[in-house]
Amino acid sequence: MVDLNLLRDERFFADLTDTELEVIAKIINQKNFKAGETIFKESEEGQSLYVITSGEAKASVSAPNGESFTLTMLKDGDIFGQMSFVDARPRSATIIATSDVDTIVMEKSDFEALIDDNPRLVHKIMGKIVLTVHSILRGMNARYMEMINYMWGRKRFT
Repeated sequence: MVDLNLLRDERFFADLTDTELEVIAKIINQKNFKAGETIFKESEEGQSLYVITSGEAKASVSAPNGESFTLTMLKDGDIFGQMSFVDARPRSATIIATSDVDTIVMEKSDFEALIDDNPRLVHKIMGKIVLTVHSILRGMNARYMEMINYMWGRKRFT
């Protein structure tokens, strides 16, 4: 079982009660990665959700010509793997540790087992995932508008 103090310190779990943290602690594991290690690859199957507790990682995608493009840098408190965790489709990006990275990992099957006995907890966790995806989408929209404005020579929309 993962130490409850570790969970309390993570913003992803910040609004959970001690009882809810105890439930979550039973279904998650800690996993560590060395700098340069691939955590998972784009197009791989997988339904694990990761929370970074220390370190940094890079999320990237491959262009059709094989060139790799960095989407974002992930740091303490960030989550990744949420897309496949929610929709059970292959990974949408490659995640590589850029430093030694410690994570908390939750498997979708373990999480789904909580639905009957802990629906409020499941709702809270899914809400956190939705807010994370929402934030990513807003950032993508802003970058898209900057690209459009650059291409068309217009001022940046505010």
